[in-house]
Amino acid sequence: MEIIDKLELAFYKKNGNDFEDFVVSVYKLQFPNLLAVKPQGQKGDGANDGYVSGKLVVQVYAPEKVEADKTIAKILRDFERAKNYGWDFNEWHFVVNDKFNKLHNDIHMAIDKLKKENINFAIKVIDAETLRDKVISQLDKNKLRIYIILNADKDISEFGDFEKVEKVIDALSKEKSIRKIQTVDFKNFSSEEFLPDGIKKLEINVEDNNLFKFFGIHIEKSQEVMEEYIPQIGLDLFTEIGKYIQDVYKKYELKMKPEIALLKTYETIYNKLDDDANLQTAIWVIMAYFFDICDIGKIK
Repeated sequence: MEIIDKLELAFYKKNGNDFEDFVVSVYKLQFPNLLAVKPQGQKGDGANDGYVSGKLVVQVYAPEKVEADKTIAKILRDFERAKNYGWDFNEWHFVVNDKFNKLHNDIHMAIDKLKKENINFAIKVIDAETLRDKVISQLDKNKLRIYIILNADKDISEFGDFEKVEKVIDALSKEKSIRKIQTVDFKNFSSEEFLPDGIKKLEINVEDNNLFKFFGIHIEKSQEVMEEYIPQIGLDLFTEIGKYIQDVYKKYELKMKPEIALLKTYETIYNKLDDDANLQTAIWVIMAYFFDICDIGKIK
């Protein structure tokens, strides 16, 4: 499925908290410092689902059906709550999932009135079409992050495309750096201090919730796929592939956070291959396997 089709499908499938999490994730593409705000007991979330201190409050509304009078009441109530709560902001976005049905004119008129009454604030209503276009505008520089956001809950339980795994292995085996590797260079991990539980290692290395879920799914599947495939390619080549992935990752990790290094490692491998959904899954499965068994990522 094309990424834009999958993006539009998300608006139809997501309601309530799922849509709120989705909005926060895509807003972080434009505002990396944006914080997700979770309710605090009786105080709630202060009419604020996403926050950039000194700049922006994002409030999300995702009812099963958008009704003009209820939406207007929520807009007015939430804006006043945000102003009175103590947030430091000059821009307020009300994101409503209308599932591309267009908002009633009364809602736009209510927003126009609110703007006139609050000239010190940049007030915007963001419908599904506007938010979709915001995400599309980020595709050139954030395609991989958007892919992960849209596939964080992807079901790969039935994945067993060994042809695609073989294609990835074959592409990597042709790398000059692999042909120069001596097997003895690959660490004997049984004598090293490392964390054999890939999910626990993810908790240490990955802060982004979407990447955590997405990569965790692949870690859980990787052992089943790779243990079946290793005898077909031979242990020596398998070991060399692991060393190559480890070296690529560590090169990036010297300059950036571990989770960004993971994304860069994927891109390095992906750019050697044709675009194909199963091929993408195969790359993540192979990376996940070596993340689980090797000293890729911090362990404490």
